[in-house]
Parts: sequence; C-alpha cells; structure tokens
Amino acid sequence: MIDLRNFTRRTIMIKPDYQLRLAVKVSLSIILYSFILGFIIFYPLYQDLMSAATIEKQAVISSVVLYLHKSFWPGFVLVALLAGLQAIWSSHALVGPMYRFEKTVQELISGNYSIRIKIRKRDEFKEMEGFLNKLAATLEEARTRDNQFYHDARIKLETIKAMLEAEGAEYPADVKRLAQELIYELDARDAYRAR
Repeated sequence: MIDLRNFTRRTIMIKPDYQLRLAVKVSLSIILYSFILGFIIFYPLYQDLMSAATIEKQAVISSVVLYLHKSFWPGFVLVALLAGLQAIWSSHALVGPMYRFEKTVQELISGNYSIRIKIRKRDEFKEMEGFLNKLAATLEEARTRDNQFYHDARIKLETIKAMLEAEGAEYPADVKRLAQELIYELDARDAYRAR
C-alpha cells in the first residue's frame, strides 16, 4: 500500500517570501485593472451628469453612480483579495517542485548521489523529476566506477610493488604486463571522460 503522506504537502506557503510577493503583484494588478474598469464605467456617467439639462436627469444619473459605487468598489477589493489568494494557491504547484529541486541539487553537490526526487503528479516541471533522478543515477554510477577503478589500480600497484621487492624475484614479464594493463585502464578512463 502506498503511503500518500509522502505525496502531499502539509503547507501551502512553501516559500513565503516569493509566494507573498506574487500575491501582492497579482492583487495590485487587479486593483490597477479595476481602476481602469472603473474609469471606463464611471467617466461616461460623469460626462452624462455634466451634460444633463435638468435636475431630474442629474438626480437619476447620480443615483445610478451612487448605486454603482456601492457595489463596484467593495466588489473589486474582494476580487483583488481573492486573486492574491489564488496566486498563493496556484504557486503551490510551482514552488513546491522548485523547492524539492533545490534541496536535491544541494544533496548532489554535497555528494549524496543516492538521493532520488518524487514530486506530485499534478505539480509543474514533472519532467525535471526524471532529469534530476537520471543525473543522480549517472553520478552514483560514475562514483561506483571510479571507486572500483581505484581499488583495482591499487591492487595492481601493490602486486607490482611486492614483485619488485621480493628477494631475488625476477618477474619482469609479469610486472610489465600489470603495468601495461594499468596504462590501458587509465587510457580507457581518459577516453570515457573525454566523451
């Protein structure tokens, strides 16, 4: 059975400084757009009010303007607040994966190549999950190859040293063969790294 707690985030505010900044920007944009909309709505009424020939027409237009003011301005403040909340909520699917990517890269930098990342299915940048996991696997494989190579090289060098230090030993062919194998392995290693 899959433990779903690993795939859910317990907090909406993962990076509060970024998410709050985004919410403020969206809210301010809505406020600016609302002022533009208010101008589009109220300016023609203001023009009609100024050009009205009778007091009765001015009273009718004034009552319409007052009615619109009472419903328009509270509505646009509510919309701005809701847009800010929506920005925080929507950024959750973006900021969460980025936070996990940052943590994973920090782990890779520190040498922990066994780490793997898993983000939620509905989060953004799902393809980056595969790229980072492949990078971690490649680094882990390279480290394993390097460790094995250095282990093998050390054993061969210790064998050569023991052969050379043995009293009265005459193993020039064996020493030459082991040294040549080591040179071939180093050349192969250099060729692999040059790719």
